[in-house]
Amino acid sequence: MIDEKIAQELIAQGEGQQVELKREVPSKVRELSEEVCALANATGGYIILGVDNNGQFTEGFTINNSKRSALRDSVDQIEPQVDCDIYPFTVSGHEIWIMEVKEGEDKPYFCSGAVHIRRGANSQKLRKPADVRKIFDDAGKLNFDMGVCPWFKWEDVYEDAVRDFKLQAGIRSDAPSQELITNLGLLTDKGEITNAVPMLFSDACGKRFINAIIHCVRFKGTENVHIIDSKTFEGPLLSQYNNATAWIKQYLAVEYVMHGFDPRQEIWELPLDAIKEALTNALCHRDYFDSGAKIMVQLYDDRLEISNPGGLLPYVAADFGHRSRSRNPLIFRMFTRLHLVESVGTGIPRIASILSEDGFPPAEYKTEGFFTTILKKKPSSSVHQSDHSGQKGGQKSGQINREKIVAIMKENSYITTTDIATALGINRSAVMKHIESLKKEGRIERKGGDKGGEWIVLKP
Repeated sequence: MIDEKIAQELIAQGEGQQVELKREVPSKVRELSEEVCALANATGGYIILGVDNNGQFTEGFTINNSKRSALRDSVDQIEPQVDCDIYPFTVSGHEIWIMEVKEGEDKPYFCSGAVHIRRGANSQKLRKPADVRKIFDDAGKLNFDMGVCPWFKWEDVYEDAVRDFKLQAGIRSDAPSQELITNLGLLTDKGEITNAVPMLFSDACGKRFINAIIHCVRFKGTENVHIIDSKTFEGPLLSQYNNATAWIKQYLAVEYVMHGFDPRQEIWELPLDAIKEALTNALCHRDYFDSGAKIMVQLYDDRLEISNPGGLLPYVAADFGHRSRSRNPLIFRMFTRLHLVESVGTGIPRIASILSEDGFPPAEYKTEGFFTTILKKKPSSSVHQSDHSGQKGGQKSGQINREKIVAIMKENSYITTTDIATALGINRSAVMKHIESLKKEGRIERKGGDKGGEWIVLKP
């Protein structure tokens, strides 16, 4: 609560970044709650009621209990809840009322379906995700994954997602899921569940988080006209990553080359490490506030394009390829634990290095609105599918699918036969026949039952 001297100074300085003067309470008290929202989204401040823009007091001004209750109710409609004190004060013999707003710790705050931000002596309404980002990103105060998730409960944790995460991250702890997630640092300082938890350990992506999914499309030729296949992957982000990489691989030609008694070498028509880098970048850096768009994987005869909502931040654009900051630091940190990314700022240089070493054309990038990575195949690629002996030639489709099944199992040993069928675009009974053939060849075996068991690849 301020004292009389401070009140006089605020009135004397007039309206500005932290001061709003009102001669009386507006007929629509919602206007005041929007001002409160704007101040909470900025650096906090004061709304002084009973004083006009010229510092003149309103004679006989007061606020009765009914109007005060309406003010309180209106402020309480702001989400998340803001810290706003409302109290009377006497200055130079005149009654005024102060609405004292603290700078918010859980930005952005929404009122009347929009974000309001204080800019100088005025408040501005922001409706588009891109506009919200523009205000907050440079200050590092707005990250979707760090926001509090009020609807998620611990019993909503998908235990299979926890198991998959632990397996890929090399975590051997038998601690309960709640303890594990807490130790991973995915809660706020107050112990609240962040959005990162359901994104990583539930099926919220694609359901509660609309369009937080990966949509994969295979086109015929080099134009986006004729669609050969279209798949959408939702659920935990690690599952999306694994399913999308398996889907991409099924459409890429691969040559198996033998070198004496050494393990055979796989030569893909697009380097898998570059694809994985581009896909993890999309998952970690996409704008999840934009619920109207999704990650797109578009595969053509001559190239692969991976796009995610949210162009480059101004801070990053100024030194593209050398400077980076993740829009979703918690998700990025978890993907680091999963050994899918290294450190912030290394993704673009790594892609460039991989492509250069393998003799591929440099990647191309589009950075406006969406961030798109374009990986091009070699102009006259000699890579094509071959049989186990390394002799070049076309494989029968059955053998091709068995090779893909083994590759998928190497990526995710807990994958179900239904998910394998989805990734390959064939029916489950066909997958079961291929699996039986692979078992007879001594290339795979099953450890454990249908539920909770895993695939063991004996001969890649």
